[in-house]
Amino acid sequence: MVTIAIETVGEERFIHGFNRYVADMEDFSEVFEVLGKDFWKLEEKIFDAEGTPDAFAPLSPRYKKWKDEHFPGRRIMELRGRLRGALTGTHQAASQDTIKKIGKKAAEYGAKVPYIHRHQMGTGGMPARKVVQLTEQDKTRWARIIQRWSFEKLQARVGGPYGMRGSQGLR
Repeated sequence: MVTIAIETVGEERFIHGFNRYVADMEDFSEVFEVLGKDFWKLEEKIFDAEGTPDAFAPLSPRYKKWKDEHFPGRRIMELRGRLRGALTGTHQAASQDTIKKIGKKAAEYGAKVPYIHRHQMGTGGMPARKVVQLTEQDKTRWARIIQRWSFEKLQARVGGPYGMRGSQGLR
């Protein structure tokens, strides 16, 4: 009988580090905080551009006239600023209107302003003006943020690229 044994120096440290990494992957709340900040910045950009990538539909002539008389200088989707504030964290009511729920496995960002769905989806008499727009580029950026966070956790727990301490890392 022939026995071949492979011994790895520091194997216990690697196994312990890997187990800690697996435990880290049970709680994504840290990276969800980062994604939340990115979401609020994205919303600021959408409101500043009056919709991006899809521009907000123009106001009806009748409503535009009324708005210009009663709220001069206000942009589309900004009558009193409540919706923008809730989605960007810039309004005094934001704390009560902002949705920011971060758990270990899921996160939710948005606004609980009662009329957000009518604007997002449109109605029979009003076109949709999407205040939440995630592009493929945004989704890819979020995936990369999660990937980078996960990889940094792996390196911190196991060391080097996948436990090879002293390595130059991945290129």
